Amino acid sequence: MLTETTTDNGMRIWHSQPATETPLPLVLLLHERYGPVEHTFNVLERFAEAGFIAATPDLFHRFPGERGPIERAEERIDTIDSEAVTDIDATLDYLRSLSYVDGGQVGVAGFCLSGRTPLVYAVARPEQVAAISIAHGGIYPRDYHGDKPGQASVADLIPQIHCPILGMFGEADRSVPMENISRFRSDLERNKLNYWIQVFGDTPHGWMNTTEPERYRELQSDLAWNTLKKFYSSVFSSHWSKDSLTWRFESDVNMKYNFSV
Repeated sequence: MLTETTTDNGMRIWHSQPATETPLPLVLLLHERYGPVEHTFNVLERFAEAGFIAATPDLFHRFPGERGPIERAEERIDTIDSEAVTDIDATLDYLRSLSYVDGGQVGVAGFCLSGRTPLVYAVARPEQVAAISIAHGGIYPRDYHGDKPGQASVADLIPQIHCPILGMFGEADRSVPMENISRFRSDLERNKLNYWIQVFGDTPHGWMNTTEPERYRELQSDLAWNTLKKFYSSVFSSHWSKDSLTWRFESDVNMKYNFSV
């Protein structure tokens, strides 16, 4: 069941829940560059089917223009870290007021444009987050460079993170080159962070998006969903120890992959 609400500052929040009033863990899903669209709501429903409360805030609510060009990827909005933290705070405040949300069990999942935002929030509010995940984003070259106004570089964020991290990437995603995935893995290990990284061979950007047939890959999407469910379920069940490190790296990369491109 998908529910929409609007905060006092005009930000819309959508959330989906399984058919139960038992308090369940919450996974906050941050939308892609298109803003909240059909795919966003499909992801919410699928997370609810997996047994979580799932919610998405409209991180573009400050944008005064027409949404059509944004939804068609003709224009781009880059969020400011401080504003994203404020919006996520407001979203969690609302969701924690609901009787069926376990406010002590919260994950933050970023996709595409929002991939780096879970890192930002985990640094700003470490006590609020049990785990974070990134899918086909978060470690773009520009994310590491930190050259966007109001955005910290991923290189500066990683040493300040303490919670487990899941990263899922496509080998054929030229926006996230394999060199960046290798660097990300090394940065996590150097800073002694628990992680699970999965690289899907011959897989493009946005492979989980069923509304984009040219990108969607059913097999890899199903595998990614299984990984997401396992990751968050294991974190919420306290299977990731704070006293020992778990480093899990799974990669299916073509032997002829051209790292120079």
